[in-house]
Amino acid sequence: MDGRQRRGWGAPALAALLGLFAVQAAPASDLLQLYHLAQSHDATLQAALAQRDATIEAKPQALALLLPQVTASASADRLREGAELLVPQTVSSTTITGCQIAAGAQNEICYGDGHGYGLTLSQTLWSFQSFSQLREASATAAAAEATLLAAQQSLMLRVAQAYFGVLSASDTLTSFKAARESYTTLLDQARGREQTGVGPRSDSEQAQAYYDQTEQSVIDAQNALGDAQLLLTEITGSPTGAVAPLRESIPLASPDPASVDDWVTAALKDNPSVRAAQLSVDATNRDIDVQRGKALPTVVLSGGRSRAWQDLTIGGDTADDQIGVSVNWPLFQGGAVASQIRQSRANWKQALALYAGAQRDTERLTRSAYRDVVTGISRIAAAKRSEDSWRVAVEASKHNVEFGTGVEFNLLDAQNNYYFAQRGYSQTRYDYLTALLTLKQQAGSLSEADLATIDGLLVEPTP
Repeated sequence: MDGRQRRGWGAPALAALLGLFAVQAAPASDLLQLYHLAQSHDATLQAALAQRDATIEAKPQALALLLPQVTASASADRLREGAELLVPQTVSSTTITGCQIAAGAQNEICYGDGHGYGLTLSQTLWSFQSFSQLREASATAAAAEATLLAAQQSLMLRVAQAYFGVLSASDTLTSFKAARESYTTLLDQARGREQTGVGPRSDSEQAQAYYDQTEQSVIDAQNALGDAQLLLTEITGSPTGAVAPLRESIPLASPDPASVDDWVTAALKDNPSVRAAQLSVDATNRDIDVQRGKALPTVVLSGGRSRAWQDLTIGGDTADDQIGVSVNWPLFQGGAVASQIRQSRANWKQALALYAGAQRDTERLTRSAYRDVVTGISRIAAAKRSEDSWRVAVEASKHNVEFGTGVEFNLLDAQNNYYFAQRGYSQTRYDYLTALLTLKQQAGSLSEADLATIDGLLVEPTP
């Protein structure tokens, strides 16, 4: 089975995931829409596209050096020639004119017009430098394509992360607002009991402290939401309004294949960043041959034709046709070639180091993402239990306060922990989905279909 087919959430799990929410799927695929916007506006991706387009031009340029070269030339001249004075010459019974003789001089100076054209065709028969340059350009172009693929998959992940960032900030703001409203009610009740002499002043002060803290948290959460929206806008290139939230229940699928070593093996093979680094090593290795070729012979087949029309005073018409093979062998260039070879070898060693670093970095990120997916399932379950437990604790504390068997502080503390657990549960779900996408990105198999899967977990925002 192909490596790409084995990686992912698993065909059964993915089919179940999509089928489970087919009825209530969010319309218009909000996450995909934002990704499509980002494809046209994200500066990082646009720069990667331009870099790819510029880099791949090295291949046709290198190939051009091995293809026939045709050069044409034309000229129109006014010529002046001097010669030793002889008897007047006669050509075809016509005495040549147009020459001037200075008094007492032994030379004559002739003037005339000349016109001509030339056409030269050359074909490289052998050039180690040119052939090596073509192989280097092919590796460089392939590396540019891999780099672009890495940028495209990175954009998918960045859009998803920014999208989840907006949802997380929105959830946090909603939680703090709910807490503020709750503390407002408790503060009013505590003040009422204090005024009637039923409750102590300390209850009012404690409720006031919780309220003040939440009021500040609301302001901070509003700023965080604004920053998250700005980040999403920066990527997509257009302002984003309300985004579709994640539904309450999402399927928790384990990685398929289940072995982290299988994911690492796939990542080291198919990760586009690792592939680009490997191709860069090949390109720099080819460049060493390019530099060596500068000191080797070059064999060229060439042929040409030239025609010239001149006045008889300066030689008359001429014609020249030639064809032949020439060998050019630069024997010594002041040590430049040796220096360029050393420089190219240093670049090759640098590329090797970067390739090794890319492999280690990819393995680390792959293992980390795999662990986050596996533990994310447990974290979501634990966070949900914590939220439910604190909800029950809040209700119990309310009853205790109402019946006089509990204190206000315990209720405030329970509510504070409940809202904290609520935010934690929300964030664990975003972390889990982000880890899934990151794992697929490291394996080099992240695609729009994965964003469409996330869209299937969204619901229309509440007006």
